[in-house]
Amino acid sequence: MGVCAAAALTFGVNADAAATTPARTARVGRAVLLGKPCRARQVLGGTVIRDRKTGRESFVITNMNEVTGAELIFIDIETGKARVCRAPAGAGSWNVREVSGDRLVVGTFYDGTFLVFSLRSMRFIKHVRFGKEQYLWNTAMGGDGKVYAGTYPGGRLGALDLDTYEVEDCGAPSPPNLYLRYVSPTHDGRLLCSFISEKPCEKLYDPRTKKWSDVPESIKGVSMGCVWDGKFAAGSRLFDGPEFTPRTPTFPVPPAEGGSWAVDAALTTENRLILRQGTAVYAWRKGEPALTKLADIELRGGRCLGVTEDGRLVGVRGQDWFVCKPGDTELRLMPIPGDSTPRNLHFLRVAPDGRIWSGAPFGQTLCSLDPKTRKATNTRTICDAGGEVFDVAFRDRKLYAASYAGGNIVEYAPDDPWDQWNNKNPRTIAAVSPGYIRPVGGIQFGSDGMLYSGWMAKYGTYGGAIAITDPDTGKTELIENPLGEQTVHGLAIDPRPGAAVAYVGTSLGANGLPNKPNESACFGIVDLKTRKATFSHTFEGASSVHSVVFDGRTRLVAMVAGGQVRVFDPAKQAFVGLPSDLPRVGSNMAVRDGAAYYGSGKDVVRLDLANLTWAKVASVPVPFGLIAISEQGDICVASGPSVYRVVPGR
Repeated sequence: MGVCAAAALTFGVNADAAATTPARTARVGRAVLLGKPCRARQVLGGTVIRDRKTGRESFVITNMNEVTGAELIFIDIETGKARVCRAPAGAGSWNVREVSGDRLVVGTFYDGTFLVFSLRSMRFIKHVRFGKEQYLWNTAMGGDGKVYAGTYPGGRLGALDLDTYEVEDCGAPSPPNLYLRYVSPTHDGRLLCSFISEKPCEKLYDPRTKKWSDVPESIKGVSMGCVWDGKFAAGSRLFDGPEFTPRTPTFPVPPAEGGSWAVDAALTTENRLILRQGTAVYAWRKGEPALTKLADIELRGGRCLGVTEDGRLVGVRGQDWFVCKPGDTELRLMPIPGDSTPRNLHFLRVAPDGRIWSGAPFGQTLCSLDPKTRKATNTRTICDAGGEVFDVAFRDRKLYAASYAGGNIVEYAPDDPWDQWNNKNPRTIAAVSPGYIRPVGGIQFGSDGMLYSGWMAKYGTYGGAIAITDPDTGKTELIENPLGEQTVHGLAIDPRPGAAVAYVGTSLGANGLPNKPNESACFGIVDLKTRKATFSHTFEGASSVHSVVFDGRTRLVAMVAGGQVRVFDPAKQAFVGLPSDLPRVGSNMAVRDGAAYYGSGKDVVRLDLANLTWAKVASVPVPFGLIAISEQGDICVASGPSVYRVVPGR
C-alpha cells in the first residue's frame, strides 16, 4: 500500500541506524505499548422494548466489538442513560428481536450464534452455535413459534426452538449462493428466504412440512416483507392466499404527489403499519381516520430502528443515536452513551506531524494516537455511507481516506472544526461506487499530486480498478481490470517525477463470491499514461498479491505473494533471488531508504534490498499484522487493538 509518511519522531528504532548494522548481528529491540486508541461503535440492529423494572421504554441496540465481544446497549429514551451488557459469544449482530417469556433473541457474527437474553434478570441466559456458520443475518418468527435466521457462508436457514434452545438446520436449497441474506415471515406461517449473490433467487420454507418450494410469480424478486392484518406486505402491495394473490391496500396511502411509497418491513407490526415515502415516515392503526406523519427528515445514512408507543422514531447514525418526534424538522444527534471498549485496528499510518492514524474494522470512523502524550482521539462517522476506512494518505495537514461500502474518498482536516453533516470537514470528494466499493489496494499520492487507490468490484462481480482522483476537484478516472477481472489488492506508484508507473498486485477475492476459480493472482506494471499493462506475471496457485511497495533508493518493488515476500527489479523486468531462510510474512510491508520491513509472528524483520540480507530488528509481545514507518525511519506496529513503538536494542 506504499510507505507511510511521517515527520521525525523522538523515539523508536531508526531504520537508517539499523541499516549500518550487518544482517543477523543487530541487537534485537523491544516494543513498548503506546495505547489502544480505537473506541468506535458499529451498531447494526435495534428495537424498542419496555424496561421490566421502570416501565419506561428503552432503545436496545446491538454493538460490535471483536475484542471484548458483542454488546447490547440499553438506552433509557427519557433520560439518555445507558446500560451495556456484553455477550458471551459473537463479535456483533445485525439483529435483535423481542420474543415471549421476557426475552430477546440475537443472532451474531462471526461465529453464527443464537443468543438469548432475559429482560427480567438483564443477563444472557443461553447461547447456541449454528454449525460452522459465521453470520446470522436478520431473524423472523415462523408459524411454529421458532426464531429463524439466514446465514453466511453456507446460505442456510436455521431455527431456534424457544422452549428447548435447540437449533435446527433447515438446509441450503440455493447453491452456490453463499448468503441467505433476508428471512421474512409470511401470512400463512411460511418463511420467505432471499438468497444472493451468485444466482440470486427467493424460496419459501414451510415449518409444518419442513419443505422448500419456489415462490409464485407474484412475489418473484421480493427480498423482504412483513405480516400486517393477516396479509403479507411487501413494497406497496399486499398479498394473501397460498399463491400470494395481490390485494388492494386496505389502509390509507401517502399522497400521490409525494411519489412512490413502501411498507417498512422492519418497523411494521401486526398492530401498527409503518409506511415510507422519500424522507417521510407514516404510521397507521386500524380504525384511525388517516395516516399520521411521524417524521419528514433527511437521515443522511442514519437508520430508524424502532418506534415508541407514542410515535417517536428512534435510530442511529454512525456513532450517534436520535429520537425524532412528530413535527421535528431537524435531526438531533446524540453520542451513543455507555462505556466503549477498545476495538481492533484495521490499518496503520503515521502522519507528517507524528500522529498515528487508524480506524476500526467497521464503524466508518478514524482514530489517532499522539505517541508523545499517548492521547487518543476518535472521530464520528466520516461520511454518510456505512462501512469502514481501509487506508489514508496525507498532504498539507489533511488526510484522505478510502472507505467501504460507498466507495468513498474523503478529505479530512483534523485540526479544523468538525462539520460532516454539511460535507465541509470531513467532506466526501469522490465515490467510485456503484461499480467498486472496497479499497483493499489502499490509497496514496503520486508525484503528480493525484490520489491513487486500488479497489474491489461491487457485490456479485469479479474485478478491480485503479482510481485516479484529483484531491482538489474530486474528478476521478478509473483504470478498470488492469490485469484482468481480478481485485486490485496491492498498489504502489513510482514516486519519481514523470515516472507515471503503477505496480499492481491482484487477488481472487470478491464481494459476496468465492475466490475466482481456475485463476491465480498476478503482479504487473501499468503505464499511467496509456492506462495499459506493460508487464504481467502470474503466481501460480497464489490467491493474493498484496502490500506492494516501491523503494526509491534501490528502485525495487517488494510485495507479498502467496504468503511470501517477493522482490521485483523493474529495470530487469525480473524477480530477484531472496535468502532461503527469509521468514514468512504475517503483516503488511513498509519500505524506507533501501529496506523493507514486515512482521513475522512476533518479530519485526528488516530486509536489506541492496544486498538482500535480512535481520530481526525487534520482538513484540504478541504476533502483529500492521506496521508503519515514519519519514525518519521510526517504526510502530499494531496487534489487535494495541499500538506499540519499537525501542532499539542496546
